[in-house]
Amino acid sequence: MKLVSRLIVKFWLGWLILWLVAFVIAIATAPKFSEVVTPGEVDFLPLHAESLQAEHFFRQSFDKDLLRSLAIVSVRRTSRPEGLTSTEEFSEQDRDRLSDYDFIENILRQRLEQILIKYSTPESDPAETSEESIAETDQDDSVIGTVTTYTDRLLGQLLVSNDKKASMVLVELPNDFLDIRNAKIISDIEDLVYNDREFRRQIPPGLELSISGTATVGRDMNVEAVNSAKATESITIVLVVVMLIGIYRAPLLALLPLITVFVVIKIVMGVLATLAYYNVIGLFESLDIYVTVVTYGAGIDYCLFLIARYREELEQRTNYADALEHALNYTTSPLIGSAGTSIVGIGMMIFTEHQKFQQAGIGISVGLFVALIATLTLTPALLRICGRWAFWPNMPLEKPGDQPGWVARSSLLSRVMESGVLDRSWKILAAMISRAPGRLWRNFVLAMTPFALIAVFSYNDLSYGLLSELPDEARSVIGTEALKEHFPAGTLGPTNILLHNQELNFLQNDQVDLIREVSDQLYAERERLGLIDIFSSAYPLGMTPQGLEKQASLDANASGTGAFAAAKRAATRARIMNQYVGKKQPLAEHVTRIDLVFEQDPFTNGSIEQLENALQELKIILPEKLPGETKIHALGPTASIRDMKLVTDRDQLRVNILVLVGVYLVLVLILKKPAVSMYLIVTVFFSYLVTMGVTTSVFWAMDPENFAGLDWKVRMFLFTILIAIGEDYNIFLVARIDEERQTTTPVRSVLRALTKTGSIISSCGFIMAGTFCSLMAGTLLGMQQLGFALAFGVLLDTFIVRPILVPCYLVMLERHYFGRYSRLMGATSSPKLRTRNSHRPHTIN
Repeated sequence: MKLVSRLIVKFWLGWLILWLVAFVIAIATAPKFSEVVTPGEVDFLPLHAESLQAEHFFRQSFDKDLLRSLAIVSVRRTSRPEGLTSTEEFSEQDRDRLSDYDFIENILRQRLEQILIKYSTPESDPAETSEESIAETDQDDSVIGTVTTYTDRLLGQLLVSNDKKASMVLVELPNDFLDIRNAKIISDIEDLVYNDREFRRQIPPGLELSISGTATVGRDMNVEAVNSAKATESITIVLVVVMLIGIYRAPLLALLPLITVFVVIKIVMGVLATLAYYNVIGLFESLDIYVTVVTYGAGIDYCLFLIARYREELEQRTNYADALEHALNYTTSPLIGSAGTSIVGIGMMIFTEHQKFQQAGIGISVGLFVALIATLTLTPALLRICGRWAFWPNMPLEKPGDQPGWVARSSLLSRVMESGVLDRSWKILAAMISRAPGRLWRNFVLAMTPFALIAVFSYNDLSYGLLSELPDEARSVIGTEALKEHFPAGTLGPTNILLHNQELNFLQNDQVDLIREVSDQLYAERERLGLIDIFSSAYPLGMTPQGLEKQASLDANASGTGAFAAAKRAATRARIMNQYVGKKQPLAEHVTRIDLVFEQDPFTNGSIEQLENALQELKIILPEKLPGETKIHALGPTASIRDMKLVTDRDQLRVNILVLVGVYLVLVLILKKPAVSMYLIVTVFFSYLVTMGVTTSVFWAMDPENFAGLDWKVRMFLFTILIAIGEDYNIFLVARIDEERQTTTPVRSVLRALTKTGSIISSCGFIMAGTFCSLMAGTLLGMQQLGFALAFGVLLDTFIVRPILVPCYLVMLERHYFGRYSRLMGATSSPKLRTRNSHRPHTIN
């Protein structure tokens, strides 16, 4: 390392130029990050996911577009007991007055269709789009969606609420509900409903409009994610600046780590965007948030360790160049080890099935690697170019200081150290550990264990909801609440069940009767299964009393013996079969569709359980009712979220094993102490469980009634980041213990290393926790939970695990508390006879 350190310091100007060139290239040539991200959420599932297979099967069977998301414009009138107005209700003198139903069909529908045409044929001018062109385009395959109102011959009756006070207008879109390609369409619909003055003048007085639906929820999620990213980056920089100035009280010295990490972030984002542009890797939309926060926290920590050792060398009356060379010589190996554990641990996410986790593993690992290289090359170059001006306003003349320590004398912390308060506090803690390591270790472990047990028992209680993540003022949340007053919550996104039986022809009446029997038996269990309604070829308008009444009305309108009545019945039947039976060969009539509407909306955790129960019930019913083998495929928002749960549960188990094994092997490679490395892994894993338990308890206490568990992403990101980064501080402590052991006894080396690394590791913990706290600035609940959990976990590692649980264990180990097993567990000292004074506290020098 001496040769490497010497080359870095000697050619500091060359390194500075190299980084400047890389920075300029990244800024000038890399595509914008937002332009190369992969849209959607379901598209990140592996291809073998059941919902994706079901979507593929749907396209093979039906000739209509696959509905993957839905925007709903709800129109309601709550001030009138009779509900929405119709022209027939008006008196003769009010015949020219616009009724609510006429407004829906003649104004709202046409304006929504114009929006769809605008995005299906971009070259056309929406202002010049005529009613004739709308009618012509209605049958064109280039239209990206359709608008359905109460006038639809089959589904129209379902779009008016039973109390007649509300009606839904459905805008069907073929993109995934979180696909960013929906954003412009939803924004235009939103502008129409809330901001278009001409349109709003046409709304009948007292009529309320709102928007909801899966596509609107997805749009709001994406908007809040972008806003969270902006807030996170800004607050991260502010927090880091404030904390660095508080530590150093030297603006330029505080600025150097920020410059380093800023350059790193720009280069990393440029590299990732360029790789995504050439399809080498994929990127999801909020990846930049995770990369920025973790790289800022880790990069600043690396710089702090280097600068702290640089200051310590200067205090030994060494000149600037030699001090920097010595600092690099002592810190390069620990920094590589620290970054190595983080890169290996977080990099294990590339072995997950869910592509978002894969991309996060790649992106964050690249960020950490570049931050490490920059700390070892760019930061020394910046320190050399600044010289003694780095310590302004308290610049040293010849020798920067004459008191040993890890924090600059010009800092606020150093003044506290000069008063002896901070120094005495670490010595007091070291004395307490020396006096009673076993009791201290036991007390802290017992205090933390209840939270670890909470984490164990609630480990799988995760929230996969989307609406619960959004703020109450989001358009989709407001619209959904309005819609729920008149329609079942599950209407937001029904689950489509496809039944494939090669022996049956579902177009035949007798086999429609078989589907009737299946529907009847399923509906009989509706309370247990949480079902509100079932739609099928046998019950095209549903199975509720209202649906059956509407079906009877539809049949009555087509009754009669004449040719016209027969044609009407044939047209209705053809429409039903086109909706519920496949048309594409060779599957075609061998496939039928059953739509399930559940009590809960598709974005709640309970909807997954309801779908699972319904599928289990179908597996029991189908062999009894249908001959031969019937294959079941489920698709829709709930099916997609169910797959996300199944995939991420498998990923979590895989990553838990890989991260623990990978980080352990890196620790063994660095520390060459297998038993001690195992203990370090155990302590950080225990810290992770405690953090999960505390986070669960805090967010439950904030909203006991609506708390459904931590967001599903928290468990994965918290585990990989906390386990990997949590070992950083242990590595620096153990590395310093090994250094001190060269000049003193094993026990005293532990206590001396604790006192000498206390201030800097605590400072790094504050910096890292502060950067993670910035995640809480966003409005998404899952991001807030992750920010709290990461910040708390880092502080727990910084102030409990590293200064108490690890030193206590090492002191007990060196004193052979574990008898003959002590050497196997990593003790380096030989056992001694215990005397009355054998456990007296050591003096820390």
